[in-house]
Amino acid sequence: MLTLTSKRALAITISVVLAPFLLISIYSFFYIRINTENHFDETMFRFTSNSAHNCIENPIRKINVLFSSLSGMIEKHDIIEYISPNHTELNLLIPSLVNANEMLASVLVSDNQDNYKIYPPFELENYKPSSRPWYHRDGFKDQVFYSEPYISAKKTNSEQKKEKSISVSMNLFDKHSEFIGNIAFDLSFVAMSNNMQGLVVPYNGHFKVAAMDGSVIMSSNTKDIFTRTVPASWISEAKDSTGYFRDEVNKKIVFYQAYQNPDWVAFTSVDIKEYDKLLNDSYIVLVYVILACIFCYFIMALICRAYFKQWIDTLYKNINGDDGNELPHNFAGLCQGLAKKNETLKEAVQAASTDTLTKIGSRRRFEEDSLNLVRSNTPFHLAMIDLDNFKKINDTYGHPTGDFVLQHVSKIGLERLGGTHSIYRFGGEELVAIFCGITFAECYEIVDSWRYTVSRRKWREQNLTVTFSCGIASSGDGKTLDEIIASADKSLYEAKESGKNCIYPPLS
Repeated sequence: MLTLTSKRALAITISVVLAPFLLISIYSFFYIRINTENHFDETMFRFTSNSAHNCIENPIRKINVLFSSLSGMIEKHDIIEYISPNHTELNLLIPSLVNANEMLASVLVSDNQDNYKIYPPFELENYKPSSRPWYHRDGFKDQVFYSEPYISAKKTNSEQKKEKSISVSMNLFDKHSEFIGNIAFDLSFVAMSNNMQGLVVPYNGHFKVAAMDGSVIMSSNTKDIFTRTVPASWISEAKDSTGYFRDEVNKKIVFYQAYQNPDWVAFTSVDIKEYDKLLNDSYIVLVYVILACIFCYFIMALICRAYFKQWIDTLYKNINGDDGNELPHNFAGLCQGLAKKNETLKEAVQAASTDTLTKIGSRRRFEEDSLNLVRSNTPFHLAMIDLDNFKKINDTYGHPTGDFVLQHVSKIGLERLGGTHSIYRFGGEELVAIFCGITFAECYEIVDSWRYTVSRRKWREQNLTVTFSCGIASSGDGKTLDEIIASADKSLYEAKESGKNCIYPPLS
């Protein structure tokens, strides 16, 4: 068996004290981590959503409203007159729309014969609108179509430099739903990127908008527009309308919001090292708290070690007094002293609650049990038993025989009560039994079986016959314990007066 020494007891005490602290520290670690991760995700999702709303959704909404207005007011003759040298109202409207909307770089209006006019005007060679990538031949009425990035037909200063562009167009129909032409706007992504100027991305991140071919079309650095691309893996990862992923190759955590028509994706990227720094910074306070607590525990351990032996000595003397000087003054000796005192206490309790002769409950135990039943209003029956002519048995056969008779009557009673009910020695030749949870008739039958067995018992002493009389009383009606005992005693008296070897009151 493992001996519990003072040092081991001190170590166990400190371990028990440290255990909750360690559990709380582990819980706090994971709580801070999860809370920081959730806050990071929530912040980045919210930023990406708000930025995409300002940079993509708002311009798209304005463009759709613009197309809706134009489609309802342009007729076939308006297109013909606008393309021709004739001055019409459309010649004033189209330039004003382009000049008033900085996100529109130019506008091209064409008829169903590929005749066209561009504002601001510039020369195009062998230009056919219906062959351009932005021209949607299968477009339905009021359907706005956004092109993928394509090489613009505009001439540049350098033959090697090809300028990319994205156009938005809509086919025009007359009142009879006959196709009459097309109107297309080249978008100025430099102007559309103005919303990003001064935009502060959380955690030193970067926000940009890309087309499905990976081309950057909006960025706070306008030099990146159509000159840089996002990694191809970003486009393939953007499968849902919104989400995030880790780019282990480029060491980025990327949040995105994707759109259809236009097929653009808003990306917000944060360096993984910035994310790791965020997590590490969130642990700093916890680390300081843990270190402070460990220091306090260390000081407490030193103090406990200094006073633990003194405390054991004091407790040891209070428990053992002068009787335990032969035991060592340590935790093991303290445990031995406690065990010895506990054994003595058990013997005292056993002696107080058990009758030494009959091994049934003592009168003190009876008073405690019966009083608890009265206080808890638990109904019970009290049977008071007195051995008939017991004094004569003692005088004739001697006190050892009388004691033997008491023992065997008690033993028979225990057998008949079956451990369900309680039996006590009330005093001298008197016994009492408490019956709970049964009727008076059931109680009567048990006691009568006990009485009959005792009366039929064959004793070794010649001509010895043992019988007992019993009086039964019931609790209830607000009776006190003294009143119940008095009632049982009165019934016992009636049984004695009725000739002994009987139970009173009899069954009806």
